[in-house]
Amino acid sequence: MNHRFTTSLRRALVALALVVVLLAVAAGAAAAKTTTYAATIKDGRAAAQALLTQSGAASLSLSLVSGDRVVWQEAFGYADKATQTAPQADTMYGIGSLSKMLAAVAVMKLVDEGKVKLDVPFARYVPAFTMLSPAHRQITVRMLLDHSSGLPGSTYGNDLTGAYYPGYLQQVLDALAGERLKTTPGYMSVYCNDGYTLLEALVPAVTGKSFPGYVQDEILTPLGMAHSAYPLRTFADGTYAKCYRGDTARPFEVVNLLAAGGLYSTPTDMSRLGAMLMNGGIYNGTRILSADAVAQMAADETLGSFNPVPCTALRYGLGWDTVTQPGLKAVAVTGWQKGGDSADYHASFIVAPGAKLAVTVTGVAPLGSASLGTLGEGILLHALVDQGSIHRLPTPIPSKPPAVKPATAAQLAEMKGYWALSSQMFRVTAEPSAPQSLTLSMLTGDGWTTVTEGLRLRTDGRFHAGGSASGYSTITAGGRRYLVNAWIGGYGHYRDAGLMSQKLQPGDPLRPAWASRSGEVWLAVNEQPDSSTYTSNAGPLLIVNAVPGLEGWVTVTTPAYGTQVVDSISDHLGAMFLQIPGGCSRDLEDAVVTQHGAEEWIGWGSTLYRPQASVPALATGANPVTIGSEGYTEWRAVPVAASLHISAGTAWYLYDADMKVLGHGATLPVTADAPAGSFLALFGPASSGTTVTVTP
Repeated sequence: MNHRFTTSLRRALVALALVVVLLAVAAGAAAAKTTTYAATIKDGRAAAQALLTQSGAASLSLSLVSGDRVVWQEAFGYADKATQTAPQADTMYGIGSLSKMLAAVAVMKLVDEGKVKLDVPFARYVPAFTMLSPAHRQITVRMLLDHSSGLPGSTYGNDLTGAYYPGYLQQVLDALAGERLKTTPGYMSVYCNDGYTLLEALVPAVTGKSFPGYVQDEILTPLGMAHSAYPLRTFADGTYAKCYRGDTARPFEVVNLLAAGGLYSTPTDMSRLGAMLMNGGIYNGTRILSADAVAQMAADETLGSFNPVPCTALRYGLGWDTVTQPGLKAVAVTGWQKGGDSADYHASFIVAPGAKLAVTVTGVAPLGSASLGTLGEGILLHALVDQGSIHRLPTPIPSKPPAVKPATAAQLAEMKGYWALSSQMFRVTAEPSAPQSLTLSMLTGDGWTTVTEGLRLRTDGRFHAGGSASGYSTITAGGRRYLVNAWIGGYGHYRDAGLMSQKLQPGDPLRPAWASRSGEVWLAVNEQPDSSTYTSNAGPLLIVNAVPGLEGWVTVTTPAYGTQVVDSISDHLGAMFLQIPGGCSRDLEDAVVTQHGAEEWIGWGSTLYRPQASVPALATGANPVTIGSEGYTEWRAVPVAASLHISAGTAWYLYDADMKVLGHGATLPVTADAPAGSFLALFGPASSGTTVTVTP
């Protein structure tokens, strides 16, 4: 990247964004004060109720702000099914990555105060930050905010727990100290949670305050966001919306990535943040940020970086997922958007600064930020009509694909083959009876599973299935071949496209060391007992496999990461290698094999895994167990159906042969029935002892 060009471009973009922000303060004021938005509310209410019914989710909550006033706030469903309690305006939801907006505002406030400079290396502020790659010293504060740092992605170990884990930030720093960068800092922007977690170390380094304390004092309190908080303690029943699997309430969810995804809030509280941003940094007469800081947040940071197929939905600003919200762009309105997802909670936040409108939609699983974003986009489009900013709702694009045209052998060859992204692998093959027709399959535990059949080349140069306007094409950029996905998005009135996956070529025969690991299973040993790694029915597993049909590559599958392909460049390193700007090479890791006595263990991010095959079996009678000096989880196999009496410890989990949770607890001693083939995980202080008595 040409540094002078990028700096000049950035200055020009910030100047343009500042003009937009300043005009937004003046524009649309009369409409903001007088419009009732009655039609918007009527149609939005129907759409929200339909989405809730269709998804089966327990509840959602939303708000629409115009200027400085909330013109519509409403919640739907049940915050608590057991008591049939409806959510209220002050009912909190986890907002996932919407939390990044608060982190970005916090950093920009420090920039306004002269305590932080965006283009100074982060390591100057936090000298404890180190990595194996010397280029980590080039990572600036801006790169953490715009996802261009080159960090691997997300540290999933202990990211979700039942109670706040204060050691998470240090865990991330420790993990990064043993990891490589995946790209040169500044080369491209790829969504990265760890970049925002590192900001939790920046704030105390320059202010002396904790990150949550600074956000509370400098943002939440001045904005009057009284129902927003980080889960440093478990919130009381009735203050937050519960998530359900069926009719069973999920435990309270703590996202330990506080800056990246940990905040609980309400749509009305987020409306105050939205009003501040679209009013040039001022809310209710109080200045939170300078207009220049808001403008810098709203500049497109992806321009000038490696981004051969710019996706409108991922034009990162500082905090924002996109500063060109595609549904609003299609009607010539500037929009900024941020989405958020955790395991149980989902949210979308969209601001239209020129129209002085903002919408926040939050909900519980199985809703997602995409569906909530579509709802929010529709609400804003209706509101733009109500206030007269656009004349009518946009017309949805027909979903019928273009006409078929013959594909050349070269075009078919470019499509066929193996494609990888951070959490999945695909294969494109020709259908034997119809060589012009392609099939897209996904790698699963059962092999290649068909996703889409009947892909034919169309007159738009893309391969479409018969009933879909979404299509695929290929492009070569940066010396790599990419599969490009194009789709109709949001409300259905715009097209977007982006890089979906990177092509793999057959390599040398798989190294014997990795071939011997194919099909083997490893078990997590170094996370907190209440980590989702242990509590999830997907199991605390890591599975290594060769790629069927593709020589020389290895997949690593974990519940948190999905299936990731690595390059077996040595007997002890399966190396990350994907370089896909946007979101499809996020959360990469190296698989690092180390020797623990006679066993091979695998490090994957901050989590360490031991082989399942060598787990000691419990014998009938008393089985003394010592937690090792490192405090790692002790695993035991249960070969026959038996009653297990566990004498001591801090926690235990019992899994069936498929690693589904059969029972768990933190109260000991305890007795539990275990089927044959099950596995017992035992937790306790380092070097402590317990006894498992087995009675068949």
